[in-house]
Amino acid sequence: MTVDVQSGSPSKARLYTGYAMSGVIALFLLMDAVMKFTHSAPVLESSRQLEIPLSLTPVLGVIALVCLVLYIVPATAVLGAILFTGYLGGAIAIHVRVGNPLFTHILFPIYVALFLWGGIWLRERRVRELFPVVHDTASSARSKAALYSGYTISFLALLLVVLTAVMKFTYTPPAGSPPPVFPMEYVHTLGYTEFALVALCLFPRTAFFGAVFLTGYLGGAAAVGLRAGEGAATMVPVLIGAAVWAGYWLRNAQVRSIIPVRR
Repeated sequence: MTVDVQSGSPSKARLYTGYAMSGVIALFLLMDAVMKFTHSAPVLESSRQLEIPLSLTPVLGVIALVCLVLYIVPATAVLGAILFTGYLGGAIAIHVRVGNPLFTHILFPIYVALFLWGGIWLRERRVRELFPVVHDTASSARSKAALYSGYTISFLALLLVVLTAVMKFTYTPPAGSPPPVFPMEYVHTLGYTEFALVALCLFPRTAFFGAVFLTGYLGGAAAVGLRAGEGAATMVPVLIGAAVWAGYWLRNAQVRSIIPVRR
């Protein structure tokens, strides 16, 4: 029993590095969230350049603070990282939408996500067993009802993603319709991305990896919809993401052990 516990524990170097990465990125995200409640020059310039109404910045600040609190509490750190992934996906989508530079703007949220997940990955064995490749596929639901429910929810959620991907190759805006909320030159790329993410979610060994990336993608869809003032329609990507994770949670014991509260 002692050997098992020790073999599953990270080394001190890995543990301290993980906490250092999480601590640094948490401080950065705290500063970024607090600034959204001010009318400082960087906030005003960012809102203007990204075409985000200034009235939305405090809302983004509240979302970021909620995600941050979940992230810094050890028991809910994985849940916080998942929610932050959706938030950062929204940042990527907004930068793409306005045509910002690739390495300094569009990819910057990915750099942040690497620190968020890297810190947890280094210090939590169960995350390393799931991400990027699931090492234990024997974990199952607590009952057949939960297993079948999990697969049904996941199937329906991923089917919606597939349908939106197909529409990106078949839909033609009618003449005289308002301009799309996202540049048309990216539509086919988004469709291919959705097909790839669904494929990752369908394979058991990459399901967690796919769910994380799909969360970021859906966060981007929600952000673009929020920016365009689509109202209730903005919640559709959020609900799809929640369904993807709910299905995965129901059918996989490893996921239940770390989300929403690590035991």
